[in-house]
Amino acid sequence: MFKLIVAVAILAAVPARAAEREAERAFDLGFARPGMMQGQFRFGAWPPGMAIRCSDDPDLPKDLDRLLFMPKPMLDLGATRCALLAVDDKGAWKPAARKISGIPLEMAATFAPDMQGTRRLVQLFLTGPREAYAGLVRHFVSRFGPPLNESERLVHWQTPQAEALVMHEEGDTVLAMLIDSKLQEAMNQRLEQATKRK
Repeated sequence: MFKLIVAVAILAAVPARAAEREAERAFDLGFARPGMMQGQFRFGAWPPGMAIRCSDDPDLPKDLDRLLFMPKPMLDLGATRCALLAVDDKGAWKPAARKISGIPLEMAATFAPDMQGTRRLVQLFLTGPREAYAGLVRHFVSRFGPPLNESERLVHWQTPQAEALVMHEEGDTVLAMLIDSKLQEAMNQRLEQATKRK
């Protein structure tokens, strides 16, 4: 009887995990997706001259402290900040802009440990020129399908596991984000608990 109960529990968990994997794939940009491991993001196929550097790199140059700044409460949770960077002609690290669908975009990401301690992508930030808004929306639609909500300044996709958005605020930049909703919620709860303990 016990074996039957275990078997049923395992079978019941399979569709749920399959649905989560499907949701993760739904917001897959190829180089990044909600919940991906930090190592997968760091060692992806980046254009020549560009590299992902993270706040937990043991050989992190001092000039990256500002670019990869992470608030102490987040550091205490084991969170890290990573960004796509390149060395300029003066030998200093600077944000690099990778072209995605012809649009030059700078990118940074926040990773936090899951229940097993593996750092996974919680938030991905893509920043580009304001005039790229319509093109970036088209790219996201081609990858993710029709959005859940759309207005002049914000286009939003959402599943129970993750969300994506493209937005602007009448400035000179456009911002796109991918968010792992489950990891974000867990991180927020841990931050709240840490604040209450102080």
